[in-house]
Amino acid sequence: MKLPCQTVGFRFGETSSRTELFQLFALGYDQVTSTGYQWDGLTRIDGPLCLFQYTVSGSGCIDIGGSVRTVGPGEAFLVDIPGQHRYFLPESSPYWEFCFILFRPWGLEKQWEQACRRLSPVCTIPAESPLLLVLEDMVRSGLYNQIGDGYTASALVYRFMMELLRYASGGGTRQENWPAGVVLAVKEMEANAARIAGVEQLAEMAGLSKYHFIRLFKRHTGVTPLEFLTKVRMRQAVALLRETELTVDEVAKEVGYAGSSYFIKVFHKWVGFTPGELRQHRSVVGMERITF
Repeated sequence: MKLPCQTVGFRFGETSSRTELFQLFALGYDQVTSTGYQWDGLTRIDGPLCLFQYTVSGSGCIDIGGSVRTVGPGEAFLVDIPGQHRYFLPESSPYWEFCFILFRPWGLEKQWEQACRRLSPVCTIPAESPLLLVLEDMVRSGLYNQIGDGYTASALVYRFMMELLRYASGGGTRQENWPAGVVLAVKEMEANAARIAGVEQLAEMAGLSKYHFIRLFKRHTGVTPLEFLTKVRMRQAVALLRETELTVDEVAKEVGYAGSSYFIKVFHKWVGFTPGELRQHRSVVGMERITF
């Protein structure tokens, strides 16, 4: 990520009269070199705002309630404005290069609170994270005058918020960056879902301990191995119910369940109705395929 240093503010007529729109306040890319650079969350008058700031290179510091943290490359901080914090360029750092987004919390209070609660005030974000790709796309669009109205700005704010929530929930990284053990486990689940006995079997295939494998898998895919396996089985079950005359009990065994009772329970939880209702189109939309 390398962009021209500039901050762009946004004030649209739609957001002043349409309260259902999410409000982008400002975004930008900057490199500061003066130790006079600092922002105090208790003295600012531009709130209420949500701030997400990501360090590209160099480093800065943030003081949150008297606890000072260095914010280095690959790290971001999330704060509310107004708030008891101060971020600044310390004398020990020659420069701080970063990108940021500021938006009003209105309509996103619960989502922002949830993301902040799940993440540390200062958190590490991998360079390949979809969250950073969305942020870069937003900043680039703003700097090159491609955000032309409040509707476009609102859509971008919501997109960023959803990626932030995804990341805060363990939303993972792009598939091409998954470790070999995770890729191997995913391929095995997709090819042999019915024959997988449990997470221990997958961890052994990946050459990892069970708990290390679970943590690694969720960090990169966003779900646990068991959730991923269930998704694969449900996808296969939908196809069998649509394309074959197998009974529900036979479908259950075909995708890896001992019998229909537990299978129906899991199917209803994931799909929203029973296998029989899906097959008969009774009071449900006819679906040829379901994405989980």
